[in-house]
Amino acid sequence: MFKKILALIMVLFFAPAVYSYIVLERQPLIKIGIITNARSFSAYSNAGFILTTADGKAYKFPKNAEANFSHSGTFLISGKLSFLLPVKIESGSNIAINGKYYRGHFLANKAKSGVNIINVIDIEDYVKGVVPKEADVSWNIEALKTQSVISRTYALSTMGKHAHEGFDLCDKTHCQVYGGLSGEADSANEAVAKTEGEVLTFNGEFAQTVFHSNSGGHTENPKYVWSWKEIPSYLRGVRDPHSKDLPHFTWENVLGEAFIRNKLKVGKILSIKTKGKTPAGSAIDIIIRHAKGTLTMNAAKFRLDIDPNKIKSVSHLEITKSGSNFIFKGNGWGHRVGLSQWGAKAMADKGMSYGRILSFYYPGTKIEKVKYK
Repeated sequence: MFKKILALIMVLFFAPAVYSYIVLERQPLIKIGIITNARSFSAYSNAGFILTTADGKAYKFPKNAEANFSHSGTFLISGKLSFLLPVKIESGSNIAINGKYYRGHFLANKAKSGVNIINVIDIEDYVKGVVPKEADVSWNIEALKTQSVISRTYALSTMGKHAHEGFDLCDKTHCQVYGGLSGEADSANEAVAKTEGEVLTFNGEFAQTVFHSNSGGHTENPKYVWSWKEIPSYLRGVRDPHSKDLPHFTWENVLGEAFIRNKLKVGKILSIKTKGKTPAGSAIDIIIRHAKGTLTMNAAKFRLDIDPNKIKSVSHLEITKSGSNFIFKGNGWGHRVGLSQWGAKAMADKGMSYGRILSFYYPGTKIEKVKYK
């Protein structure tokens, strides 16, 4: 009997995880716009590369030689050669664009005032280039696995965000910061590999895995931040003791009246006050009294309009006037919706798994695996 019980315990604790699967119709490739409206750029590969034009002509560029391209109408120009856009650039080795290395291959499409340079890459390799830019690669592997899952989920759920420009996502904070092969790190690559294909879901659909730096002690409901029509239950805000007493939990910055006035395009500012407070402790509105009248605006928008790096959040926001300056104090950094990265680090350092971290910040969600058709 003891042996049977022991066998059952072994199965429960050491059996491989069983996943349900999300089946995607699309291929596991993603198009990332790394440069938009470029007038010129360079390409290099130690193995050389092949450029194929829109009319099917292929040109071979030599090994260990950088090629410089400029844009002219519907063509790329390199030396005395002209290449009809769009073009494809591929190699048996990694390619450097403007000195920065990437996996995958490239497309150059005509844009409004130049060309868009697009990295076409496997989704897993894309996540390898994102995690080191969105998290600290020295952090605990469980925190990096957490970031891997939410970055993969975000990418797959928002593919086509820049479809009107000919690619899926950009490489900036508007989507996710992406550093290509040059930005990769061994620790992040390990985290990506250990969570390969894993995404966060809610009721069988991709979860909205928004994240920020530090919650300031409580994550926020997105209805106070963005004009979403529907608010997922897993993003309505949770009390977050894990983010306390960590970098950016409290902050203070002094901004000049002229600086703020210039940002808002108003008359001389006489006072700035908060109005209303969310259940999570965020200011709801900001009232600016100035020489030409009074301006009332959403606090989250005010933060973005002024400078989100100087007004780090609107959580427990205090504003006082001192001479010609305004002193801003608050808690946390970012919109504070979804996962707090510093909170995730703290949880990982306490021995919590990435699954537990994700379920804390996105309650009711679950981890599933993507299976490509």
